[in-house]
Amino acid sequence: MRVNITENKKFLKMFNRIYNKNIKYIDGISIDSRQVRPNDIFIPLIGEKHDGHHYIEEVLMKKNIICFDEKTNLLDERIIKTESNKSEIINIAKNWRKEINSEIIAITGSNGKTTMKDLIHHILNKSYKCSKSNGNYNSTIGLPLTFLNCKTDDQYTIVEMGANNDGEIKQLCRAIKPNLSLITNISNAHIKNFKSIEQIAENKSQIFLNLENEGTAFININDQLIKKISLKSNKITFGLNNNKADYNGKILNKNELLINDLKIKIPKQIFFLNESILGAYAICNFIGLEDSVFQEAINTFIIPKGRGEIISKNQYKIINDTYNASPASMKFGIKRFSSMSCKNNKIIILGDMLELGEHSKKEHENLSVFLNPKEIDIVFTYGPKMLNLHKKLSNKFKYSRHFSNMSDLKKEFKNIVKENDLIFLKGSRKMKLEEVYN
Repeated sequence: MRVNITENKKFLKMFNRIYNKNIKYIDGISIDSRQVRPNDIFIPLIGEKHDGHHYIEEVLMKKNIICFDEKTNLLDERIIKTESNKSEIINIAKNWRKEINSEIIAITGSNGKTTMKDLIHHILNKSYKCSKSNGNYNSTIGLPLTFLNCKTDDQYTIVEMGANNDGEIKQLCRAIKPNLSLITNISNAHIKNFKSIEQIAENKSQIFLNLENEGTAFININDQLIKKISLKSNKITFGLNNNKADYNGKILNKNELLINDLKIKIPKQIFFLNESILGAYAICNFIGLEDSVFQEAINTFIIPKGRGEIISKNQYKIINDTYNASPASMKFGIKRFSSMSCKNNKIIILGDMLELGEHSKKEHENLSVFLNPKEIDIVFTYGPKMLNLHKKLSNKFKYSRHFSNMSDLKKEFKNIVKENDLIFLKGSRKMKLEEVYN
């Protein structure tokens, strides 16, 4: 990963102050030695398979390089010795936050946080000067680095925070210091690294509990775990079909959402995002965005790649939801797919849900209870963990089959797919289910 430093002069002044240096140029920061360019800072990290410190001497052969070093005995005026390079990444972001004048909108959740972040940025960008964290860089390494791209004179900065381990969101909040925060939902995604779903909820809650003074938490009141979070900050609630919510959303038909007294027309291809649109509206309306601008932005929003976009291919359509998968997002996707109309067969292809730890077998088996009653014709499962689902499938489907390798799956898919079929692909990122049709 490498990030460009867009505000070089301000960043350079800050960096020299922190590390008592007199560096003349900083164009970017990289944690990958292969991506380092002249005038970059190289921050080597110690991973499971590779240690970036092994490449410090190679990197220093390039022009105007600064290297962080927590491990070696190398001595060079271009090397900054540290106790922890990961901690220094957080420290740099913390100092950059002091330079930024914008309000920080922070998003977390078990599912849908990248889409929510992109949606809010897309909407606000019509009327305000905005930045956002890039892609799905939401970890204690990725977010602080991509945060350095945010501009100091923005009015709003929208960031996404993830948690693979205990305490990470708290750590990010203390560096980034959000003003407005929203949790999309809480489920057992990534539960492998946590003791329970309650511990996941406690970690997600830190995005509310660490709000800046006068900060506001946006509460999805229909999520029972979010609803239970005890808050000291201001709060605004939203929820579908919930009269107790400050922003109550009601689905009128397949392209209209009533939010309190306002009708929002939603394009067909993104209507499944109705709850996300409701949450985005709560934030945008709170900020003061005009309803007409919100509606215009919704009309032009494009779903991020791999998160449910519809692809037309060879006279059939594919719903590409291959970016990631958890039990909750699987059920959400299957429900959406089942409700969609189709002139021919509905084909669902499901890959392993990863990072479920000891819960994996049970969660894959339990998915059958949700999937079996649905109006779907053909079910393909892929991967060793999805075999547990396959064994529990009903015999009501026209055809079902399990695959252990991608080449067999691709071959069978090409054999059975026909004109006017509708295909839904869903699995964890490492399963690379998009290869089915590529």
